[in-house]
Amino acid sequence: MKRPALRRIRGPIRRPIRVLLPALAAFALALPAALLAPGPQALADSGSARTVRGAGDFADLEVTVAQTRQLVNQIVKVSWKGAAPTIDDTRYAADYLQIMQCWGEKESGPDPEQCQFGGSAAAGPGLPSRQAGAWTNTRQLDYGGLRDTAWRDGEAPPRWMPFRTPDGEEHEGNYNAFYDLNSTNEVPYARTGNSGRGEVFFEMQTSAEAPGLGCGEVAAAGAKPRGCWLVVVPRGEKEVSGGPYRTDGDNGMLASSPLSPSNWAQRLVVPLEFEPIGIHCPLGAAERPTSGHELIAEAVLRWQPTLCAGARRTVYGFNQLSDDTARSRLASDDPRLVFLNRPAPLDTLPQGAEPLYAPVALSGLTLAFFIESRSPSGAPEEVRSRDGNRITSLNLTPRLVAKLLTQSYGFGNHPFAESTRGNPLNLMGDPEFLEHNPDFEGLDFNGALGDAMVPQSIADSTWQLWEWINSDPAAREFLNGIPDTKGEHGEESYTGMKVNPNYRDLALPISDFPKSDPFCVRFDDRPDNPLCTIDRHPYALDMHTTARSVARGDTLARMEWDPGSPGTSVPGYKKSPPQAAGQRALLGVTDTTSAARYGLVTARLQNAAGNFVAPTGRSLLAGAAAMRPSGVPGVLSTVPTAKDPQAYPLPLLSYAATVPERLTKAEGADYAALLDYAVGDGQRPGTANGTLPAGYVPLPEGLRAQTAGAADALRARAGTGPHSTPGPDDGSATQGASGTSTAGGGDAGGVGGTDTSGGGDGATGASGDDGAAGTPAGGDSAAPVPVADAQPTASTPGHLLGAVRFALLIALITGLAAAVCGPLLPRIAPRLAAARRSGRTAPLPAPGEQGTPHGPEVVPATE
Repeated sequence: MKRPALRRIRGPIRRPIRVLLPALAAFALALPAALLAPGPQALADSGSARTVRGAGDFADLEVTVAQTRQLVNQIVKVSWKGAAPTIDDTRYAADYLQIMQCWGEKESGPDPEQCQFGGSAAAGPGLPSRQAGAWTNTRQLDYGGLRDTAWRDGEAPPRWMPFRTPDGEEHEGNYNAFYDLNSTNEVPYARTGNSGRGEVFFEMQTSAEAPGLGCGEVAAAGAKPRGCWLVVVPRGEKEVSGGPYRTDGDNGMLASSPLSPSNWAQRLVVPLEFEPIGIHCPLGAAERPTSGHELIAEAVLRWQPTLCAGARRTVYGFNQLSDDTARSRLASDDPRLVFLNRPAPLDTLPQGAEPLYAPVALSGLTLAFFIESRSPSGAPEEVRSRDGNRITSLNLTPRLVAKLLTQSYGFGNHPFAESTRGNPLNLMGDPEFLEHNPDFEGLDFNGALGDAMVPQSIADSTWQLWEWINSDPAAREFLNGIPDTKGEHGEESYTGMKVNPNYRDLALPISDFPKSDPFCVRFDDRPDNPLCTIDRHPYALDMHTTARSVARGDTLARMEWDPGSPGTSVPGYKKSPPQAAGQRALLGVTDTTSAARYGLVTARLQNAAGNFVAPTGRSLLAGAAAMRPSGVPGVLSTVPTAKDPQAYPLPLLSYAATVPERLTKAEGADYAALLDYAVGDGQRPGTANGTLPAGYVPLPEGLRAQTAGAADALRARAGTGPHSTPGPDDGSATQGASGTSTAGGGDAGGVGGTDTSGGGDGATGASGDDGAAGTPAGGDSAAPVPVADAQPTASTPGHLLGAVRFALLIALITGLAAAVCGPLLPRIAPRLAAARRSGRTAPLPAPGEQGTPHGPEVVPATE
């Protein structure tokens, strides 16, 4: 069985030199930063949504898949209309859809044996609590007394529809070595509402997550990646016998598998095109390793295929590391290029090692969620009618987030724990939460929403989240042991809820998420195997894994006791199955790009002005505009106490950093080329390789100007220090890198692994009233948002300023320069042409705007 591809590209490193132009570099350092103003960026649209229609009994059915091209491992919205409302939707008796992903090379679509389906049957017939007919979520074709009329008289149907892989392997049964209950992406039951409409958020899987399908695999460099199919089997009220489901089915429900011939004949198929898995770059391409925090992974790995296919033929590998590790690299003799959020303290760096910082991406930290409405028994019809529908709004204060992160709700660890006695079990029992979220009134999420899934990795983004909590007086008082109170002056308590004493007086900010409650559930029949916090509420590996797990309804918990079998397995707690479709309720801490990729809705966080704000294009830019100098030249810090009512409190800037004097000239030139691309075409939103993934916001021109100047300074300073090591005379980078990169990221998530970034227009990104940073599922972009009023400004050190981008100014002084620097002009011309091609030349600022460069005219914004 193939293992999920890791999100890392490695290769040997050599230190070559490419001779640059010292005189031109010196000339470049003299021009003002106010002239750095690249042109506006246009919104991107994948344009790959596809609608298919049913036939026969389902002639009115129309199914739309929001994105069908440039796919990676991501969530895509599948919606439909013209279907009959699901009958007895608490049990899925009849009239629903069954959706699966398949491979197949015929133009007409796949055969049933090529589809990933049946894994959910491990949870029992029709899912837990007998929610549907006995064989409806299986590959079984033998139904006892029920017989498909497609089989000729006397013909015995096979017991199973086998599963066949592209390599020709065949497997019988519902699950096999290629997929199971915890890995399958099938949707066995998709509900249709009373309006005849419905929607699901389907996980597209590449060969990394579904090796039995092989979607996106590339046979050889330059070959087209393997395409796949989305198959929708509509189920009506007739059984395969031709009779009504009420009598011919299973206890008043449909009984047969969607893979049964009569059901399969009604299928709708949609072709899917995937980004390539495997070889992106030409063999023999040069490699320049980069490393750093997770926030930049999606962008760098989306840019990589375009960069290595260009004239430089350079592979920019990416190794995911913590911000702390990235900072430590800056103090080494081999800094390469790292990505981080906060700068290295000056007192931690050796003398003469002055890092250069360049902003390359703007995103945000968020609490993202997938919550489907769920009502208790006896709820009013108005409430019950919303069961299974996805909730799209959630407001969180710093104190509510503090409650979730400190295991202060009963379901944050276990209701029997003494540490939470007297506290609400989850958000639904907290009057503070319901005051800010009245739409949750009357719902019941028993056992869920008592905490938030969090990544295990140590990160600056976590530090920023805790700083936001710590800056709020009410949250800080709660952490100090004061019960939650109403009103500005705390004159009345909500419930008297107190912080879990294991977290009282927690010193903040910190860079991790402690799980400090030691309570364990103990069992008489297995006294040596207690069930503790890490079993019930484990960490996700990183934010990517957090987002994917939340989207799949996968708590990652290990609570299923397996007594083991002598000689084959040992006793222990095994992985619990994902929550059933229609009953998912999870939220987690992640970044806006991962949230957009996996179709999650993002919570509105309360800012210092008292407003609840989602991480949209406008609010992230407003939050970035409120950033303040960090004390290290060229680096800004997030300000969670910004009073701008539109500002999102947790915007995050990713900086590229290196120490140029410790690089060779060739390394400096290659890394500078990456910076050039990052703030040029790399800021163009889209789903194709080379573009900016959903969840990022294009950088304002002031920050792009800083990076453009940093690229020139990097070229000028590289190779001039005592630690730089000359390389081969030809100045080439390391040869022989495969340039391998993969789409997706399985449960391994990504620390130290490789992943082509993706996400895109098919997923619901970070949401908000004024538009999302990501692109919505099947939605149209909102009107362009002007951002001239929301630009972060930063002083740019003189040594960062770049001259070659200013064709107009250079043209004016050409006469003088010719007399003094005549020999340099033939070298300047190619640089100017490259600058114009990258779109980094622009008119001077308008009168009155000197020193505050224009921002992009539009940013990604959606309803």
